[in-house]
Amino acid sequence: MKIKVAGFYPLLLCMLLFFISCNLPKDPKSSWEKATTQGLKVGVIENPPFTSNTDNSFSGSEVDIVNSFASANNLQVSYHGGNESDLIEKLEKYELDILIGGFDKKSVWSKKAGFTRAYDKKHVLLVP
Repeated sequence: MKIKVAGFYPLLLCMLLFFISCNLPKDPKSSWEKATTQGLKVGVIENPPFTSNTDNSFSGSEVDIVNSFASANNLQVSYHGGNESDLIEKLEKYELDILIGGFDKKSVWSKKAGFTRAYDKKHVLLVP
C-alpha cells in the first residue's frame, strides 16, 4: 500500500495538535484544589425560584443543585449574595467558584463567564 506523502504530513500535524490540546490544563487557577481545601465559594443573585436570600439563608432550586454537588464531593460551601455586575467581577477575578441566579444559556454574560451545561435544557450556572 502506498501512502501519498503530500497529504499525510498535514493530517499528521492536525492529529498531533489535536492530541496535544487535549492535555492542556483545564483548571489553570487550581479552583478544584482550592475548593477541596478552602471550600466552594458561590455567588448568589436573588431570582426566585432559582435562588432567594432570606436573612442570609439561601434557598432555591439552584442552591439545592450546589448543595447536592458539594455533599457528593465532600465540599464546604459559602454563599455570597450581591448584584450581578459585582458578582460577575468577583467571578472573573476567581474570588468565586460558581455564580447562580437563574441564568439562561443565552445570557449576556457569555463574554465574561463560562457556562455549565444546561441543567434543565435552558438554565446554566456561571463559572470563571
